[in-house]
Amino acid sequence: MVAQYVVPMAYSLIYIVAAFALLWVAKAIYTSVYRRVDLKKGLFGQNNLALAISTVGYLFGIIIALGGLFSGESRGLQADLTGIVLYGLLTILLMIIASFICEKILLPHFDNTKEVVEDQNIGTAFVEAGVHIANGLILLAIQQGTGPWWSGLVFWGIAQGVLVVAGLLYEWVTPHNIHEELEGDNGAVGLAFGGGLVGMGNIISLAVAGDFHSWTQSLAVFAGEVVFGLIVLFILKKLTDAVLAPRIRLSTEQAKESPNLGAGLLEAFGYVGGSMLVVWVF
Repeated sequence: MVAQYVVPMAYSLIYIVAAFALLWVAKAIYTSVYRRVDLKKGLFGQNNLALAISTVGYLFGIIIALGGLFSGESRGLQADLTGIVLYGLLTILLMIIASFICEKILLPHFDNTKEVVEDQNIGTAFVEAGVHIANGLILLAIQQGTGPWWSGLVFWGIAQGVLVVAGLLYEWVTPHNIHEELEGDNGAVGLAFGGGLVGMGNIISLAVAGDFHSWTQSLAVFAGEVVFGLIVLFILKKLTDAVLAPRIRLSTEQAKESPNLGAGLLEAFGYVGGSMLVVWVF
């Protein structure tokens, strides 16, 4: 009777240790290979808030993505740990690749490492955190579905393309120049953009979720749900703005000479909250 409870608890502790080991690997790759920064010095020696925002966004995205590895039925301790290690390392690699892609396309005029590490630009850091969390949500949804592993990689690649296009559309419809505002360390604009990316990633995660049946059916469902979800997200975001900030243009507040960080937070909430409603309802 005791073993019935002790053994599952012992297994759970082992899985948690494995998760923290993957987090350590993820942090090491991020700081030593991708960002090339002394995290301890940056966070506690230089009080770099931008570095903290970007790093926490990355690690939070990793945690979200790893949720797909730890949910579901156990296949036995050895098989579970093998899957956690292999898919965990693949998850970390895909998170880094996704960040690189979005950085080069969404913020092509920036050296993000310079902006975050040297200039301590919190606007750029908010955008990076949004990219990381969005990709964590996408990877979580893919890992929770069934189908051959390579189909998941294909849909991950398609999801990246959709996220980038959605991000570019966001920049296009925004009345102010996002690159110029971020260059001026505008945290409000970065926060709004980062929240928008999280909302878009959440919608895309809904589209890639589920079981793989055939390419024709799966791609048709994906396309339909992405288009419908993003349209509903935009409508819900407008409704949120009307409720929380009636007769106020949040974009104007964000781009003032003294940017209103609260306006950026409200817009971010509109996208994230709206996307949660879409995912829960549909």
